[in-house]
Amino acid sequence: MALKITLSGHVQGIGLRPAVARRACDLRLAGSICNTTTGIELLIEGPAKVVQEFERDLETYLPDETVIHQKTREMTEIYGLEQFDIIEKQTSGPLAARVPPDIAVCPDCLAELADPADHRFGYAFTSCTHCGPRYSLLQSMPYERGQTGMSEFELCSHCQSEYAAPVDRRFHAQTIACQNCGPRVWSTSAAGEISGFDSEAIQNTARALQQGTIVGLKGLGGYQLLVDATSQTAVQKLRNRKQRPGKPLAVMVTDLAAARKLAVLNDAEAAALVSPAAPIVLLQVREDSPIAGNVNSGLNTLGVMLPTTPLHWLLLQQCDFPVIVTSANREDEPLYYQDRSHSEKINTLADCWLEHDRPIEHPIDDSVVRWMAGRLVTIRLARGLAPLSLDLKHSRHAIALGGHQKVAIALHNGAQAVLAPHIGDLESLPACARYEEQLESLQQLYAISKANFICDEHPDYYTSNRASLQVSNVESVQHHHAHIVAGMLDQGWLDREVLGVAFDGTGWGDDQTIWGGEFLLSTADQYTRVGHLKPFSLPGGEAAAREPYRVAVSLLVAALGPEAALKTGMKAELINPVLQIIKSKTLAPLTTSVGRLFDGVAALVLGVTHSDYEGQAAMLLEASCDLSESGGYEMPLLQETPIQLDWRPCITSILRDRDAGVSPGAIAMRFHRGLARGTAQLCQQFSSLPVVLGGGVFQNRCLVEFLAEELKQKNQRLGLPGRIPPNDGGLAAGQLAVAIARSRQKGDGRCV
Repeated sequence: MALKITLSGHVQGIGLRPAVARRACDLRLAGSICNTTTGIELLIEGPAKVVQEFERDLETYLPDETVIHQKTREMTEIYGLEQFDIIEKQTSGPLAARVPPDIAVCPDCLAELADPADHRFGYAFTSCTHCGPRYSLLQSMPYERGQTGMSEFELCSHCQSEYAAPVDRRFHAQTIACQNCGPRVWSTSAAGEISGFDSEAIQNTARALQQGTIVGLKGLGGYQLLVDATSQTAVQKLRNRKQRPGKPLAVMVTDLAAARKLAVLNDAEAAALVSPAAPIVLLQVREDSPIAGNVNSGLNTLGVMLPTTPLHWLLLQQCDFPVIVTSANREDEPLYYQDRSHSEKINTLADCWLEHDRPIEHPIDDSVVRWMAGRLVTIRLARGLAPLSLDLKHSRHAIALGGHQKVAIALHNGAQAVLAPHIGDLESLPACARYEEQLESLQQLYAISKANFICDEHPDYYTSNRASLQVSNVESVQHHHAHIVAGMLDQGWLDREVLGVAFDGTGWGDDQTIWGGEFLLSTADQYTRVGHLKPFSLPGGEAAAREPYRVAVSLLVAALGPEAALKTGMKAELINPVLQIIKSKTLAPLTTSVGRLFDGVAALVLGVTHSDYEGQAAMLLEASCDLSESGGYEMPLLQETPIQLDWRPCITSILRDRDAGVSPGAIAMRFHRGLARGTAQLCQQFSSLPVVLGGGVFQNRCLVEFLAEELKQKNQRLGLPGRIPPNDGGLAAGQLAVAIARSRQKGDGRCV
């Protein structure tokens, strides 16, 4: 009996072929298995009873990471094969197989690294079928060594024997290497003078970290900067070099025990840290944490990660302190990943470097996740999690370009849909150039041509402007509708109507004002705005996002009159110009932004006048919340069309409590609870519909958990953020889903 089986989905780069080959050999069946652009193609032949047993139990011995989207089988001709082989096969056509994400170093490889008797003791590029670089090293699909950056490293006899042995853990491991045949690591001075190779290089780097030096390291997806996370002086030196004055920095530690010395972990957070994706996990920082105060100034959260590569692990074994690990670039510039000799700018960022000669084909940053309301929420989709498969079926090529901040691209090539890795904010020419580079790379990798383009409706976004230059069809999607549909896609709710709650900082509204506090009656292809935050003026427009005191003045004027703004405690030279600007509709456009509301409240409660980075004021306000406080400020509904959520009584109460000496922590908590209760009250106006959350404000754990609690009490179903980031990093996924839904509604099979 002979049988041909094809599998599509997440089936490459996870050790599936070796697992199948071992099982076939155990059963003494003949045949072959290969990667293709559609997934896996398996040919099996032998006695009918044994072949049937093999097929029946197939999914029970596949790797745990396997996700099968489609399986087909057909009887085929018996070729009289004598053995079972893993083969390579040249295929063409649209890529249907999932591009494998990078996988953090596994426990078995770590054990080898630490064993002096092992062949790979101390080798910085140890990997196996269960771990190692994938996406970052990939040149083209299918996933074969010859189509990765490892193709230039010819296997030695030892590695070749492991690669060919079915019983070996490295049987057909595409990134297999050792000291004798693989990449090497070396250390250099800032001037480029080599100071050591291999273990000596790692020892040199560890000594530099112990001395408070800024170290540059070539990581898995790009260059990184490292310093001692317990040294305030070293951290400040890094901030000055990187031009990142206040934004929090992530910390790497050796293991879970070390992580627990820095932060409080629940079981889900611990599982995320040790998962194959090994993301940065945002954790509640311990009061007795040894971390320097300027790592996460003013915040009660800390981004923690475990070693993602053998090189990181080996380095941390020689450091008895946690280490800052951040991208080697200045703020607003993209992650650097090419040869350092091509850039003078990056060479000034570190005092010494730990280099290697394994290529980086696709730059990729570290993923960030946060546990909230019983669910792990992706904040930044990158290494280990991206590219992310999207459950969207369509016949045409389409590319969704995202927004302007936290940009990521989504695409459909007629065979599959994916959300690509995080790129970043498009605030500089280098960032825009990186965006174009990744867009071209994705089109080549997924074999996309003559695609339709989907963009945001904002007329001034880089992505919208570049879309308008395309000769292909272009479609725009409203910003907040895209947020909600991304959440619907995450929940598997594209087939129903929902009440979408979209809270963020900025989005271009249908009335050409700045939206950001929206309640949208949504299907996948259309929406109706049924509610929003009561509008207020935004003095100076975009400047107000960087200077929260402007928003505070605007809120006070609207709630209590101009005289109240003079009693804020802020300097008159700040307030008086804003009072004049508010009088101009041009200089002070209207907004419904919940993100800006948070900024204004943070200015009133905490005295935050300026922000060093996006979301800083809101993050400080959340961090200040007193969890023992049970009260909440009133935010009533104004029964207009659309319904308005009125924040003015809340502002009045905040000013009253502040003047009465109520603690900032209690006021901050009352604001969060009040906003959650007001939001739930408006949602109850549509109690028969499930609620979907979208927008960057829903990265706030306090708000999300309070809102989840309120809706649970009211028995209204809630779709929480999950795999797709609720912020603008998930925007492209929503754009793509909207365009596909519209095309289906038109019945023309197109995305526009």
